[in-house]
Amino acid sequence: MSIFSTDGKLYKAMVMLTNIVTIQFCWLICCLPVVTAGAATVAAYTVIFRVIDGTEGYVFKDFFKAFAQNWKQGTILWLITAVAIYALYLDAQILTKSEDPSIALIVVSIVSFAAVFFSLLYAYPLCAKYENKFYKHIQNSFLLATQHIGKTLLLLLVLAVEIGACLWNKVTLILLLIVGPAIFMCTVAGTAKKIFAINDQRVQSE
Repeated sequence: MSIFSTDGKLYKAMVMLTNIVTIQFCWLICCLPVVTAGAATVAAYTVIFRVIDGTEGYVFKDFFKAFAQNWKQGTILWLITAVAIYALYLDAQILTKSEDPSIALIVVSIVSFAAVFFSLLYAYPLCAKYENKFYKHIQNSFLLATQHIGKTLLLLLVLAVEIGACLWNKVTLILLLIVGPAIFMCTVAGTAKKIFAINDQRVQSE
């Protein structure tokens, strides 16, 4: 069998890379107005899930269709994300500028960061995969992250390694600009897909 066969691993790898670059390009373009970043992220996850499942059609068409369909919820999620990040930034500023921060303040900061992170980690993938109220996506994200804490912590470790690799030197920084966010979203989507499948099976069996 030729390595360039449509059933070959090289061909499939090239198709996957092309899809990732295309998703990254679409995501960046749609994030330029900033306020549209949430809808762009939900659209990216929608296409990534289809790529993982092998059911993708035309990436450009699928992306912008999902972008239009998830405009409202994506924007609300993004506004909540922006407010939460700013609140955590202010909390970090207070903590770092305090000469002698109390144990209570440190604990509250850590718990706040974990709560916000877990509440948003799977919220965008959930929005891409299921129809629900935006606050339900946030609530379910927190529940899934805590219920599957082992998989979630492993995911965070993998993301840390990927981010560290992209920040390694100037060459890897270029890689970060080209496909970085799309790769990170693919990593999250891979774990989210497994967790969603487990949860769906549990719900069906009840």
